[in-house]
Amino acid sequence: MMAARADALRRADVLVAVGAVVVAGWGAGLALAGAGASSAPLAVVGGALVAAGLLLVVAAGWLDGTVLLALSLPLPAAYASETLRISAALLVTTVVVPAWLLRRTVEGRALEFGALPRRATALLGAAVLLAAVFAQVWLPALREVITFALLFGVLLMAADEVAARPDKARSIAIALGAAAAPAGLAAALEAVDVLPGRFTWPGSAFYRAALGFSGPTELGVYFALSLPFVVYMRTIARGGLRRMLGTAAVACCVLGLAATFSRGSWVSVLAATATLGLVAGPRLMLRVWTAALVAVVAIDLASGGALRTRVARTLVDDIVIQRFALQYTGLLIFREYPVTGIGPGGFGEGLERFGPQVTGLWDYAAAAHNVYIHMAAEAGAIGLAALLIFFGATLFVLVRGARRARAAAAAGALSADQAALHRTLAWAFGTACVAGMFEWVFAHGLGQIIMLAAGMGCGLAAGTPGGDAGAPGAPAVRAPAPVSAAPGPAARA
Repeated sequence: MMAARADALRRADVLVAVGAVVVAGWGAGLALAGAGASSAPLAVVGGALVAAGLLLVVAAGWLDGTVLLALSLPLPAAYASETLRISAALLVTTVVVPAWLLRRTVEGRALEFGALPRRATALLGAAVLLAAVFAQVWLPALREVITFALLFGVLLMAADEVAARPDKARSIAIALGAAAAPAGLAAALEAVDVLPGRFTWPGSAFYRAALGFSGPTELGVYFALSLPFVVYMRTIARGGLRRMLGTAAVACCVLGLAATFSRGSWVSVLAATATLGLVAGPRLMLRVWTAALVAVVAIDLASGGALRTRVARTLVDDIVIQRFALQYTGLLIFREYPVTGIGPGGFGEGLERFGPQVTGLWDYAAAAHNVYIHMAAEAGAIGLAALLIFFGATLFVLVRGARRARAAAAAGALSADQAALHRTLAWAFGTACVAGMFEWVFAHGLGQIIMLAAGMGCGLAAGTPGGDAGAPGAPAVRAPAPVSAAPGPAARA
C-alpha cells in the first residue's frame, strides 16, 4: 500500500516537473515572438508563463534558486531605455524569492537566519518605509520600496538556506565567481570595440565597458564585488587544470575591472583589502596589494598607458567634477528634508529643484554616486543612521565569523577552504561598504550580490566553532504551517 502510494507520488512529481518545463518553454517562445514583433502584450504574457514555470521548478527544489540568481547578475537587461531598465537580476529575483517563501511555507520548518543582525535589518527596512510614507513623489517611492523588499528577500533567503545547509554557501560562491569570469572577458572585448560599446572615452582608442549595466561605474563595482569570489575559486582549486582555470577566472575579472576605467571601483578594490587585514593580518593584505600592482603595471603596459592616463586626469576630469556637484546637490536636498528625506527614488525630483543652485552642474543623473549621501537625501538622517548601523553590524558579524573560522582552521576544527569562504564573504561585504562612496550599490545586479554575501556570511557565522546561534533576543521565525498535511512536490524535494 505504501509502495503504491510512493510510486503515485513520484509519477505526480514527474508530471508536475514536465508540465512546469513545458509552460516555461511556451512562455519563452511567446516572449521571443513578442520581442521580435514588437508586441508588448505578447512579450508580457510569455514572460509571465516563463516566471510561473520557473517559480514552480524552484519552489519544488528541482532547480537551485540562489545559484540561478548568482549566475544571472551580469546578464544583459531584458529591457533598457533612458528612463527604465529591467535587468535579468530583477526578473530572476522576483521568481526565486517567492519560490523560496512558497517552499518554506509548504515545509513548515523554522526559518534559520543564523547570526543575521535582525534589529539592524529591521531598522533599515523601517527607515525606508517611513521615508516612503513622507515621500514627495509616490511612484518612485513605491518602486524603491519594492526594490528593497526584494533585496531583503534575497538577504533572508541566503541566510536561511546557508544556515540550514552550510555546504550550499560554497556552491553560491563558486557560481558568483563563475558568472564574473566570462563577464570580465566580454567587458574587455567591449573596451576594444570587438563587442559594440556605448560609452566612449574622448581622446582614447578605448570604450568604457558597461555590458548590461546602466553605466561603467556600476559594472566596475560589480567586478570589485565579484573579485573576492573569483579569488576564492582559485584558492580552493585542486589539480593543475583547475588551478589554471581559476587563474584565468581571476585574470578575466581583473581585465573586466580595468576595462570599465572606473577609478572609484579601482579605489574600492584597494581600500577594501583593509577587511583582509582585520581578518588575517597585514601579510595577506600586502600580498593582495602586490598582486594588484603587478596586474596594474601589466595592463597599463599592454594598453599603451591607458590606466596611467585615466588616473592622471582625475583632478581635471569633468566627470569627477560632476560627481562632486551631484553629491553637493544631495546635501542640499538633505538640508531641506533632514529627518525623513525627500523620499525613496526622489533624488531625480530633488535634482530638478536644487540642481540649478549648483554652479557648473550639467549632468542631471538621478543618483548622487554615493550611497551615503544618496540615502541621506532620500531617507533623511533616520535612513542614513539605519544604513550605517546595518552596514556596521553586518560587517562586524562577517569579520568576527571570519576571524573565528581562521582560528578554528588553525586548530584543525575547520578546513582551510571553509576558512577561505568566511574570509571571502567578509572581503566582499567590506568592498560594498567602500564602493558605496562612489556608487548607489542597491541597484539590481549589485544589491543582489551584496545581500547574498551578507546572508551567506551570517548563515555561516552561526555554525562556526565559537560562533553565535543567532542575534541576541531574536528567536527563529517559523514559516506558516502547510494547508494540507499531504506532502506535496516541494515538501519531498
